Amino acid sequence: MEWRGAGQRTAPPESSQEDEAFNLVILALTELLSLGGLLGNGVVLWLLSRNVYGNPFSIYLLDVACADLIFLGCHMVAVIPDLLPRQLTFPGFVQTSLATLRFFCYIVGLSLLAAISTEQCLATLFPAWYLCRRPRHLTTCVCALAWALCLLLDLLLSGACTQFFGEPSGQLCRTLWLVVAALLATLCCAMCLASLLLLLRVERGPQRHQPRGFPGLVLLAVLLALFCGLPFGVYWLTRSLHWHTPYHFYHFSFLMAAAHSSAKPAIYFCLGSARGRRLREPLRLVLRRALGDEAELGAGREASHRGLVDVTA
Repeated sequence: MEWRGAGQRTAPPESSQEDEAFNLVILALTELLSLGGLLGNGVVLWLLSRNVYGNPFSIYLLDVACADLIFLGCHMVAVIPDLLPRQLTFPGFVQTSLATLRFFCYIVGLSLLAAISTEQCLATLFPAWYLCRRPRHLTTCVCALAWALCLLLDLLLSGACTQFFGEPSGQLCRTLWLVVAALLATLCCAMCLASLLLLLRVERGPQRHQPRGFPGLVLLAVLLALFCGLPFGVYWLTRSLHWHTPYHFYHFSFLMAAAHSSAKPAIYFCLGSARGRRLREPLRLVLRRALGDEAELGAGREASHRGLVDVTA
């Protein structure tokens, strides 16, 4: 793979002015979405970092917000030369560094999302095991393992496909990208299977009258990853393996990647907002409601729950 050319691509000679204008509009929207995503993920990161251990899933969302924040920052910078063609060009080292860091954060985000969906599925299907026998530091270990393995894979790709650590190896580079293709397929299958089981459980289980909450957040996040996040990975694979890639797919994948990382905070706050009280509640309370944390939802719900327990008894 040529990491150097992955972050900057010039228009083909036969492209018309209309095509160039369309591409500039797409890239401008990408920059706007990335800016909004930086603000949203920054707010999520700040809120979760103040009380990260209140809910095990908050550790996942904290890591996802961190990966998305770094990804969007690099994404905004990498798109600038395409917005200013023939006016600005980054050195090869800068292009390679941005591409490497972006792909690293992209893989980390997908891996964490697969872990979130899998653990939420296990918590829904086996609630007794999850509450009583779940390892205490499972979430922390899974997040650390995801970061470490993705970093190792990214370093191997950088060593085999770039000149960071010596002469690149074409055969090893192609083999590693086939491993990346298998990893992306595995992550997508894990997310789809876990989400399908979770959806069936929510719809047919005893709590099917409560589709909101963290299970709904997981389902929406998985759908967002499949429809908006996956095109970016497909673009990297097709370009790295020297398969034919339509020119417009390059800009489309960048826009979808920005939407994927920017829309997650909006999903959190929309699902956590109480009906009729949006924009009138603290963001911390909204985020904790989206996580399914009942500790901050007010005395009214607690009193209602106690009354229900008394009546049942």
